[in-house]
Order: sequence, then C-alpha cells, then structure tokens
Amino acid sequence: MRAKRWFSLSGLKTLVKKLVRVDDSPKRIARGVAIGVFWGILPTFGFAILFSLPTAVLLRANKFSAILGTFVANPFTTPFIYAFEYKIGQLVLRATPLPFSWSLFRLENLLNLSRSLLVGSFLLATGMTLLTYFLTFGIALGYRRKRSLKATSSKMTRDLQR
Repeated sequence: MRAKRWFSLSGLKTLVKKLVRVDDSPKRIARGVAIGVFWGILPTFGFAILFSLPTAVLLRANKFSAILGTFVANPFTTPFIYAFEYKIGQLVLRATPLPFSWSLFRLENLLNLSRSLLVGSFLLATGMTLLTYFLTFGIALGYRRKRSLKATSSKMTRDLQR
C-alpha cells in the first residue's frame, strides 16, 4: 500500500476547484481568501482563523475562503515566512542583524527582533493580500465564465438535437 503524499499538485488543483465552486460571488470569495492570507502571514501564532472569521463577517467576505486563506501559514511554511518578514523589517528599519547568541534572548534584543518582524510581516501581509485578492478574483471569475459558456453551449446543443 502506497502512502499518500501530504502535498501534491493535484491536491492543490482540487482545493482551488472547491474554492471557486463555493456558492458566492467571486468578489466575496477573493475577499475571504485575502483576509485569510493577511492573518495567516501576520505572526498570530496559531490564532489566524480566530482573527480571520470576525474580519470576514465585518467585511462581508466568504468565511470558508477566509479559513482556507489562513493555511498559507502552516508548520512547514511559517519558519520561512517569519525569516523573510524579519529580513524585510531589517531592511526597512535599517536594523543591524544580531548574531545568534544566548544574549539574543534578553528583553532589549527581543524587542529589536520583534520590531523588525512586525514591520516586515505587516508589509508582506499587505502586499500578499492585494496579490491574493486579484489572483483569486481572476481565477474565480474565469471559472464562472467558463462554466457559464459550457452550460450555454450544452443547452444550445440539446436544442439543436431536438
């Protein structure tokens, strides 16, 4: 018996199909995914879903797609996301990198680290949110149009056969 891979391209395609088939407008679906990605990228340490649901309700977004969007951050991607956010924050704040040592865990050093992380995470989350919104909206809209054309063409074929 073969073990099923945790992540595969076909699994990603299936997830995208389920997402665009949600019975909601492409705008609300895209808004939900963007909200989920925003909270998923911020260092919320496992509470992204709890933050994304009220935000989705407040901004009238699709709640299911908001939950799916938070999964951009998972145990495999989070270390890379946080490291990238920290680097962005360092560049923006022009902070000097701190070499690893046990003194890194002193309060003043942790404050410097967290400042860079927060600035970088906010900038990355904002950029990824905009990118995600437009990509998801385009995919959902394209899927709906394709499905509508397919339904129209099959109806015309049935009418011609009669």
